[in-house]
Formats: sequence, structure tokens, C-alpha cells
Amino acid sequence: MKYLLLLLPMLFFGQTKPVKINILSVTSIDSIPEERKFTINYSIENTTDKEISFFLQPEKLIPAHSNAMGTNVFYKLFQGKDELIIDGVFSTKKFLSFEGFPDFSHITNEKEREEAAKKYFDEYMKKENDSIRKYTTVLTSNEIGYKIKNSKQLLNSIYTLKPKETKTYSIIWYWDKKRYFKRDEFEYYLDEKGTFYIQFYLFLMKEQYRDKLIAIDYETLLKIPNFIKGVFQSEKVEINFKE
Repeated sequence: MKYLLLLLPMLFFGQTKPVKINILSVTSIDSIPEERKFTINYSIENTTDKEISFFLQPEKLIPAHSNAMGTNVFYKLFQGKDELIIDGVFSTKKFLSFEGFPDFSHITNEKEREEAAKKYFDEYMKKENDSIRKYTTVLTSNEIGYKIKNSKQLLNSIYTLKPKETKTYSIIWYWDKKRYFKRDEFEYYLDEKGTFYIQFYLFLMKEQYRDKLIAIDYETLLKIPNFIKGVFQSEKVEINFKE
């Protein structure tokens, strides 16, 4: 949370925001009694007459208290006016985050699906580690190899919007109807009759990533015109956790 507090001065209070993130709709259905499926549609808009860029992976969403240095879209969940600092409320059941990752959604047995995913991950990480070892042997240093790889991945996450362009996205979340959560010494309960809201955030940074980029990639970053920084938030939109 300390990172988020440090970022607050970057909010564009009273100014025209060059970027807007909007939650367009939130719908839900209980596909099975023990599970609720949410469909959230959202957009990212360039409000300016210039092409703008920033670090972002627009289809990856994580809780805002997780890691402000991430290039994801962040979200907060509220019960009434109170923010819920908890993880594990939503799952995506999406196994296509990595290029070439097989779709295990056809496996209806949850245990078999988890075992298939774990087996794939184990094989994937073995190949990835072997590739990194070979790469870093040439470079004489594992640390250098990792930094080059991570630097390239970060540079590839630069997101660009043309003047006045709006891009829309959709994510499906699942909730297993669990209501009790505990994080450290804090306990939370999702009230069956309560009113809940979600809010999306963009934490856009530039210089803070300098240590994560190799010199040539950082120089490339500095040459990109209209690279946007700041904290941008959507309006709160109600989401249904009621019985």
C-alpha cells in the first residue's frame, strides 16, 4: 500500500485527463448454484489529439494492493464505502495467458484440470529455465541474462493509442460464493445483503522502471513521444454479491 500512497500526488486533480478508463457494464449469472459468473466490459480512451503511449497489459487485472509496479490494470473491491483488502475473490479460469498455453477448459473435473495445468507448467518452466541457462552462459552471467529478458518483455508491454482512440475489453470472473476472507490480522465477510462496487485503476510510470531496463532499452523508452504517466481511475460500478 505504501507504493500506492506515493503515487497519489500523480493524480490529475482538476485537469483534463489524457487517459480514461471506464467500466462500461458489469453483469452476472449463477451458471451453477455454487458459482457466480461476472462479465465486465471496460474501455481505455485517449482523450487527446496526439498519439500517446504507456506501459500496460490491458487484459490482465490484479488487485490494486498487490503490486503497483505491475503493468496490469488494477482493481479495487468495495463493500459500501469500505475497501476490501483481500485476494482470491475472483478467478478467471483462463489458461491462455501464455503464448501456446493449451486450453484446459474442456476438462470438467477440477482435479484433473489442475493436474493437467500443473504438468504443463512444470514442463514449460523446465524448458524456460533451460533456455535461460543457455542464453546466460553466452552472456557469462545469469543476472545479466534475466535483466535482458525482463527488459525486452517490459518494452514489449508498451501500449499505444492513436488520437481520440478508444479500445474496449471484456473479462470474465468467477466467484465461488465464498464469503469469509482473512488477510494477515484482518478478517472480512461479504454481506449477503450488502452493496458492493468495483473500481479500475491505471498506475502509469516511466522513470520508476529505469532499473528494470537495460541501457539501450531505456534510451528507446526516452525517445517515445507523449509517454503518459499518472494515476487514473474509473467510476465505481456496482457488482452483485447478494443472495
